[in-house]
Amino acid sequence: MVRKLALVAGVGVVWLVTFVVMGGSAVPSIDFSASTPTNGAGAQAGPIENALPLSAAATGAPSDLPGSAASTVESLAGTVPLAGATLRPKPQPRRAAAVNLTFRLASFNVLGSSHTSGSQKRASGVSRMSAATRYVLNRDISIVGFQEMQGDQRARFLAETNGSWGLFPGGSRRSGDGDNSIGWNKNVWSLVKADTTPIPYFYGRDRNIPVLLLKNKQSGITIYMTNFHNPADVRGNQQRWRNVATQRQITLFRALSRSGLPILVTGDMNERTEWACQILPGADMRAAIGGHGRDGCSVVRNPFVDWIVGSYDLDFSNYVADNSLKSITDHPVIISDVTINSRDFPKSVS
Repeated sequence: MVRKLALVAGVGVVWLVTFVVMGGSAVPSIDFSASTPTNGAGAQAGPIENALPLSAAATGAPSDLPGSAASTVESLAGTVPLAGATLRPKPQPRRAAAVNLTFRLASFNVLGSSHTSGSQKRASGVSRMSAATRYVLNRDISIVGFQEMQGDQRARFLAETNGSWGLFPGGSRRSGDGDNSIGWNKNVWSLVKADTTPIPYFYGRDRNIPVLLLKNKQSGITIYMTNFHNPADVRGNQQRWRNVATQRQITLFRALSRSGLPILVTGDMNERTEWACQILPGADMRAAIGGHGRDGCSVVRNPFVDWIVGSYDLDFSNYVADNSLKSITDHPVIISDVTINSRDFPKSVS
């Protein structure tokens, strides 16, 4: 009996294998049309699993189209995303247009009143300051670094400009500190911040030198403005203190440059190329007279000790050393146009 059952089972297995090989179906026929995914919310399975038709071997019917599976997937891809949300091009932010600013800057040692008190050669400091103020106003200068601007001369300048100009330190610090004030046209510039830094003067006695943050009202460009007077040798050899002053200035300019804002410097440095050839390469600057520090020191020879320098990416033009004001001062007035492109200083127009 057992032999008969084993024989029947073996025949059955052979029949089943032969049936499947010859194209028969070993499983019930399944209709997948009901579960084909649509754009509706009732789909139960992923689009690819439900979309693929069974092969001829599985269904028992030959395929009418050789690429039917691929065609089905391709058509379905037009209505159902295959991998999440449809990707769209990301809009590119519009780049702000560059802002250009050009203005006129001056360095002006006005010769302090105490130097001409009772002099037969020059008028009083107050009288000379009136002439100096008219000179500035008539030349479209909007920022001036003054040296030797003593108290009575500061008062005359503010009176002559009738509140239209600012002055710092002016009388806000010790009297000697105000001698090296920066003046700015309030119609052109807004004062953002006013600070000072100690720089040695005669015999190493510090004076608080102005460091201003000024914002141009029309362009919105913000700059650092500084002004200096290093000691001369009229009271003995002051080279030691000029050297200290120069090193402090380099340290200051390097620190300010990390802000990304343009830096401008005016002053009576009481040195010619010696000062410039330390400052320009030491702080990556260029001189209004011509030259810069990126190739060592290419500065144009300056016959005077008065300077305008600034950040390397500034442009200077129309440089003038006006030495015609003999009745007002014993120094030339240094004048230059300055051009700032915001693409060179993007942080200046935040």
